[in-house]
Amino acid sequence: MTINKGNDVRKDVFSLIAQIARMDPGSIKENDKIKDDLGVDSLAAMEILAAIEKRLGIVIDEAKAFNIVTVKDLLDLVTSYIKK
Repeated sequence: MTINKGNDVRKDVFSLIAQIARMDPGSIKENDKIKDDLGVDSLAAMEILAAIEKRLGIVIDEAKAFNIVTVKDLLDLVTSYIKK
């Protein structure tokens, strides 16, 4: 499996958030708070993480996932796993 890098990761993450939150990926901004600005509840947040793990072939540490507040936080965490 080829792991996407850089802008491809960003595109994948935004696409998955949009799909699960039922919104246009173009309306998502990195500084958006996932819960407050995008209206994602805890169940949908777990769905987003699972979808990212499946799409990118990574496993995200649940303890680190609890620190995610913004889309940028999520992107930074996902990118840290890909760079390993």
